[in-house]
Amino acid sequence: MFESITPETIKQNIFDALEASGVEVETREGSYADALIGPAALEIWKVYAGLDAMLPIVYPTEASGEYLDIRCAYYGITRKAGTAAKVTLTVSGRDGVQVPKGSAFLTVAGVRFLTDAAAVLSDGSAQIAATAAEAGITGNVAAGEITRQLTSISGVTAVTNEAEASGGTDPETDSALLGRLLTRLREAATSGNASHYKQWALETDGVGAAKVVPLWNGAGTVKVLIASAGIGPVGSAVTAACAAHIESVRPIGAAVTVQSVSATAINVSAAVSVSASTTVGAVQAAFESALAEYLQSISFEQYTVPYTRIGYLLAGIDGVLDYSGLTANGGTANITIAADCVPQVGTVSINAD
Repeated sequence: MFESITPETIKQNIFDALEASGVEVETREGSYADALIGPAALEIWKVYAGLDAMLPIVYPTEASGEYLDIRCAYYGITRKAGTAAKVTLTVSGRDGVQVPKGSAFLTVAGVRFLTDAAAVLSDGSAQIAATAAEAGITGNVAAGEITRQLTSISGVTAVTNEAEASGGTDPETDSALLGRLLTRLREAATSGNASHYKQWALETDGVGAAKVVPLWNGAGTVKVLIASAGIGPVGSAVTAACAAHIESVRPIGAAVTVQSVSATAINVSAAVSVSASTTVGAVQAAFESALAEYLQSISFEQYTVPYTRIGYLLAGIDGVLDYSGLTANGGTANITIAADCVPQVGTVSINAD
């Protein structure tokens, strides 16, 4: 904002003011006036440089850093810390072996889980609840992936998770936190109106987007559709947590249903002619990214995915000269998305023409 102001321009402005006042003074480099005014000009310039730093404090952006959190706190908005995934471990070994609370088990990739309570093996095994050591979606591992001990426990011969770990959510990003702040400022959330329900839903860890449907099942009913930060379905743990949070703050008398969105897969197939500057594989990767971005942008807002828009996205990928045989979900018609669904990238097959 003040890039044109430098120590040199400030010094020159002072010299110009002296000259305009009729004062004759030597201003060449190394002169007394230059040595006197130069340091002062530098200090004045520092003030202007500091004013530039004030902009992201007064007007929050994703680059505001800690000041974004401070600004949000002014409105009672705190960054969501994320949640750790939960899982039930099956620990096998010799009868009578004790597995202490906090025992660490992990996947081959190194995702650690700590047991929530002490347990004793009986009939060769024990079912033990465990929690991921760190918050995040990385803890949502598939069934059978937790197979190792961090520190060997004498008498324990094997460990596994018969069901997937679930409930892990990532800490809120700067972009998502800024989005909640802007929603709070731009939408009048009050007295349990639709914007208020949306605000409450977005306060829940794991919820990245929400849509409120008033009177969905008659007078006094409210449906809240929630989605992940990536605009996809959320797990039952997140849905339950969101419902519990809304229940604790909603007005008396409303019957509220909280439901995760379902995903409608958009499967695309086409043949492309590409220039020498790219490859079919690179085109497919870029197209999948562009399609995902577009589908996220229309979620909760538009319930038709135009066939022509998919072709437009494909034609716009760098290096694509032409395409043929484009199908979306096996056809060449627009794809309708149900009211409780969001579109997501499904199977994409891009081949050489």
